[in-house]
Amino acid sequence: MKTQDVLRTWADKDRARAVLPADREIVEASESPRALIVELAIAGGPEDELYDACLMWGRLVGQRGGSPTFASSSLDHAAEALGAGSAPWLAAARAAVAEGFVAAMVEDARDEAVRSWEYPNCVVPLGEAALAIAAGHPSDDEEVLAAWAARVAKAAAMSGVRRAVVAGGERARAALLDALGLVGIEVHAPPKPRSG
Repeated sequence: MKTQDVLRTWADKDRARAVLPADREIVEASESPRALIVELAIAGGPEDELYDACLMWGRLVGQRGGSPTFASSSLDHAAEALGAGSAPWLAAARAAVAEGFVAAMVEDARDEAVRSWEYPNCVVPLGEAALAIAAGHPSDDEEVLAAWAARVAKAAAMSGVRRAVVAGGERARAALLDALGLVGIEVHAPPKPRSG
């Protein structure tokens, strides 16, 4: 059984059942990771390396916007091309593909949530060169917060902001106060809520 023949058959099967344009693009641009999976399967292992390759295959499909259908069926197509439809390694390898795909989706969602705290998403203009800034960045990591606060402060200063009201979590607020002070933006305390 030649690797190139298996790769061609696998790609043909994936191409025929592709759901999204991204699925077809992945088929055309993924010979190296496919070849690694095929070579490890033909060699009979070691299985941990095969599972790692399948995990990376799932991540690649997720990162490139492939469909869940493509991710879940692609390894079955590989097994068919290998003539290994009932191989003992197939179930665990399929699970590794799913794990990699889901991990890529989770990372993408987490990154999107963090991006939503970037300037100008975290501010409300108050007029007269003033802003209200929501210090709700989800990280507790001091370095991450300091870098975020520096980006927000720089963007605010470059936009001509001279005064800001900052409210939010203690750590994110402290990081913003430091960063805003460095760029010369005057910080005012948020107004106290009115009592009933």
